[in-house]
Amino acid sequence: MKSPTFPITKDVLQDPVGRLNALIAAAHAEMAAAEAEAAKAEADMAAIEPHPHAHGYTAGGDCRYAGLQPGHRLALAGLLARPWRFPLAKLEVAKLQHNLDYLLKAFPAVLDDGNDDLAEEGATALTERGEAVAEKVLHKPALGLGMVWRAYGFHHRDRIAWVGAFAYRGGLSQLVDRTAGVDRDMPLGDSLTVTVKTHATLLTPIGKQELHARAARRDAQRQASWSSVPETYRENGPWRDRAPTKSQRHMMRRIEAARALPMVEVGRRGDSSEWIASSGGNPRFAPSRGEKA
Repeated sequence: MKSPTFPITKDVLQDPVGRLNALIAAAHAEMAAAEAEAAKAEADMAAIEPHPHAHGYTAGGDCRYAGLQPGHRLALAGLLARPWRFPLAKLEVAKLQHNLDYLLKAFPAVLDDGNDDLAEEGATALTERGEAVAEKVLHKPALGLGMVWRAYGFHHRDRIAWVGAFAYRGGLSQLVDRTAGVDRDMPLGDSLTVTVKTHATLLTPIGKQELHARAARRDAQRQASWSSVPETYRENGPWRDRAPTKSQRHMMRRIEAARALPMVEVGRRGDSSEWIASSGGNPRFAPSRGEKA
């Protein structure tokens, strides 16, 4: 008789529990090593400096969401150059007056109120910070706005914490005031940068919640837009017999993974649409436990 692959020794027979514990401990050690390796890889990726325009497009996209226009560019630079206390208080008052849900949305009103003086100050501030005063990217207005924030320290990797700062409900002035390294004469832009970096742990979850809420609103708008389409087209339109879209296939895979549903055959576009709807739609926006659907 040949020896088995894993020979049963006297020691194993006498201590099977110890052998099992040793195997579990070895598995835990391998898992810890794999997690450490993954964390190092993530840190290495985060340390890679993105293209300079990544900062501008990210900040500029949020500016566009908040209603800032290309013509606000120099005035924005001027506002960010002023000592932080008064302009930040003015922004918070404007937010309350206009019943806004996001502080960055108050910037257009404040900028329009003192646009001429602020624009002159902004041109001077940009020159002092080594930024071009003349707008060289008129065909990319969001980039031009975003690069103003970059001049005051905005970094792409802190983007979610920045969103959290503008969505912060506790009074941003108070948060800035208790931030180490910020004095009363520091420019508004610099003080916001220091605050975001210092309180990233607090602000990042707020930013994630804000971005999720925006995505949920966009999804609801798309659903409402589709519901407004005539029923005859939705039920019998020629679109139903076309091949499913890439987005539909991706959504079906997400639903299958999130809800542990069985894999289904990819049918026509109409069948795929009905399957997505009957399966609860986008799992990203599913009601949380305890929340009514």
